[in-house]
Amino acid sequence: MDRRDDARIAELDNLRLAQAALALQLAAFEMRLQLTAFEMRKNGELLAAGTKPGIPTPRRDIVCRPQKERLIGGQ
Repeated sequence: MDRRDDARIAELDNLRLAQAALALQLAAFEMRLQLTAFEMRKNGELLAAGTKPGIPTPRRDIVCRPQKERLIGGQ
């Protein structure tokens, strides 16, 4: 029965680590969104949803690859 307990403890530790990593990634993402929105307001650029907070639109000088190039294996 010790093996089962050890396995459960190890799995619980892995889940806690994964939860902590996810929380850090989410916090970093939220900070990037806030910083980008702040910079865009400072520069007088518009956000994607008008005046509502949210994901800002990319600047027009940023060129995205066409969708054909994004497909893997020429699908």
